[in-house]
Amino acid sequence: MGKNHRIIPMSILALIACATLLSAQMNGPGHEHDKKMGKTEKTEQHKGPGMEMDTPRWKQTLTEEQKMKVDKMHLELKKAMNILESKMNLKEVEMNNFATQDNADTKALHRAIDEIMELKKEMMIKKYDHIIEMRSILTPEQRVSFDLGLSSGMGGMHQGHH
Repeated sequence: MGKNHRIIPMSILALIACATLLSAQMNGPGHEHDKKMGKTEKTEQHKGPGMEMDTPRWKQTLTEEQKMKVDKMHLELKKAMNILESKMNLKEVEMNNFATQDNADTKALHRAIDEIMELKKEMMIKKYDHIIEMRSILTPEQRVSFDLGLSSGMGGMHQGHH
């Protein structure tokens, strides 16, 4: 079991490093996350040269300054969420290891479950702090479209955030 005690901290560091690198390499902050999260918000369709793009009404009206702020906020959220997700994944691996041992340490398993619940709580806090921060940079008119997406359950982070 001595080897496992060294492998776990190294795995944590490797996962955090990978999550950070992936965040930094992603193009178009917010865009890939929307696709990954199955974004389904109803939007107006705009036809460009040979392409159709779905863009929420509030995004269409952003100023250049707002776009920069939104991109920065999305990138910060993405980095934080990637780290938390990596930590959660590692905890789940630890739980599987605890559960599959002969003479399983149920106390250690329960502690890991508690840690996962704390990570989920932290993710929810970050999500809603982000939504509030997003609303703070929008005009009252933009907030109507933004809020419609959230209140309909179609623009929230479970299915894709705004």
